[in-house]
Amino acid sequence: MSARFAGASALVTGGASGLGEAIALRLGAEGARVAVVDSDAAGGQRVADAIRAAGGSAQPIAADVTREADVMRAVEAAAGLAPLRAVVLAAAVEHRAELLETSDADWQRVLDVNLKGPWLCLKHALRRMPPGGAIVALGSTLGLIASPAYPAYVASKGALANLCKLAAADAAAAGIRINLVAPSATDTGLFMRVSQRAPDPEGMRKQVAAASPLKRLGRGAEVVETVMFLLGEGAGYISGAVVPVDGGLAMRRSWLG
Repeated sequence: MSARFAGASALVTGGASGLGEAIALRLGAEGARVAVVDSDAAGGQRVADAIRAAGGSAQPIAADVTREADVMRAVEAAAGLAPLRAVVLAAAVEHRAELLETSDADWQRVLDVNLKGPWLCLKHALRRMPPGGAIVALGSTLGLIASPAYPAYVASKGALANLCKLAAADAAAAGIRINLVAPSATDTGLFMRVSQRAPDPEGMRKQVAAASPLKRLGRGAEVVETVMFLLGEGAGYISGAVVPVDGGLAMRRSWLG
């Protein structure tokens, strides 16, 4: 691994598990002082310990991204480690229910975590980031195409894509880039947790993989590589982009209508 983030700090929400964990570990391996932000305090501590054990630097921060005071505290802690040059917004929840069966509480929880949380993080991180900093939010292919039984999730991720475009336009004058990565189902993270609750987890995974033009699930490492590229200097002229990491799924859905 290179040390391209040496002397800088990075903040990763949802860093205690899944794709957030994988990204936090990679940032630590590349020299960043990583603020591992998650409502799961024990999980955040475990990831921070793993980064340190590998020779990196990390601080776990127990925080709820839907609470502004928690977000402010997390951003201040990250900025106190070193100049805050990388922010990854990976905290997310998913709820499966038909539109007519979605409760107000479930709708609000998904919108709060998946949309209000990133808004609060953008609002406060942009105040502490120097020119040259970069933010990457994790969206979803389901923010680009419609899918039955996920009304709140689809709405939250679609809105997140436009929020990031607006924030990118606002942040451009300060020399800060903001992009969104939109993965489909991967072998790491939220999809695996959701599928585990299905009556036939492996059957569900095979069915979803078969629906991809590439006939497989995405790999967590592929999402991590995309995020790292967008955080780095090689993507220095990319901002306001939505980058699908979905095996062509969104393209296929659009083509088939």
